Amino acid sequence: MSAGYVMNTFDFSSRVRVVAGVRFEGTQLDTVSFDEGTGTLSDKASGSYVKVLPSVSLRYAFTPNTNLRLVYSRGLSRPDPQDIAQSVTFTTNSSPGSQKNTATLGNPGLKAETADNFDVLVERYLNPFGMISAGYFYKRLTDPIVTQSFVLQNFQPSPIAPPGSYTVTQPINAGDAWISGFEAAYLQHLTFLPGKLAGLGISANYGYTASRANGLPGRSDHPRLLRNAPNTWNLSPTYDRGRFSLRVGLSYNQANIAFYSFQDGTPTRDGSPSDPTAGGLKGPFGDGYFYSHLQVDAQGSVRLAHGLNFIMYGLNLTNEVFGFYQGSPQFMIQREYYTPTIAAGFRWSPLHEK
Repeated sequence: MSAGYVMNTFDFSSRVRVVAGVRFEGTQLDTVSFDEGTGTLSDKASGSYVKVLPSVSLRYAFTPNTNLRLVYSRGLSRPDPQDIAQSVTFTTNSSPGSQKNTATLGNPGLKAETADNFDVLVERYLNPFGMISAGYFYKRLTDPIVTQSFVLQNFQPSPIAPPGSYTVTQPINAGDAWISGFEAAYLQHLTFLPGKLAGLGISANYGYTASRANGLPGRSDHPRLLRNAPNTWNLSPTYDRGRFSLRVGLSYNQANIAFYSFQDGTPTRDGSPSDPTAGGLKGPFGDGYFYSHLQVDAQGSVRLAHGLNFIMYGLNLTNEVFGFYQGSPQFMIQREYYTPTIAAGFRWSPLHEK
């Protein structure tokens, strides 16, 4: 890989600043696979490309504490190395009454994903310490990398694997996609409150997104992008006063698609027919989803003497579920509970002995 950039800042007045630049990203890719049948290296592939990534940001200051920001940028996301490797992993299950074979394939033909990003943000700084902001964003994606699952009959993923019916998972490039949304954030130390309440603070943010993927093989609908929750928020009340410090964090992610599996019979890009998924989009073989997740964490500390602090924290205090379902929540794939994690100890810093 190689890269270079140029950038400049233009101050047109005390109110208007523009930062503009362009970055060049070059990539050289070589892959090779191992032939299990012959025990030799084969199927070598290579390619190279250069991407030009411009960006420009305008800041307009309404007041010394209130700004409007308009931003355009183009971004690049290369495939993960494990996704472009010409590799195969498989599992077989021949237990009585069950015949579910799975295989995971690499895709050396994956293209880099690019995005044109547009952002509008209004922010206001609060005295003595704080900020409130709200903004809108829109991203246009080209060749987004997504994960798709499908069933292949009479398939043999490897010379050492038995032929049969396999549920296959593989990263692919969709045709294009977009994502847009609204986000807001608030951060402030509430020092204007009386007495000991002046140690209170709050940090909060909320995001809403809509998205759409186009050109997925074997389907004519336009699902949301992977790992793109419609609603997310974080809330963290804090307290810092004298020797005491306390933080509580609540984090929420709404259910979102983990992988694509549904097909509606639309022919694939090469014209091959695809069988409609049994049970439909919301059935037990539909798209895979992460469950909604609300996690509660807490951390506190007490400053003792001579640089010594007592600290204690707890993670996942409500023992929230982690897991996946397919189609609808009643069609569970896995549900995991890790129980809360609680730890306590002492920390000493010689720099703060006094």
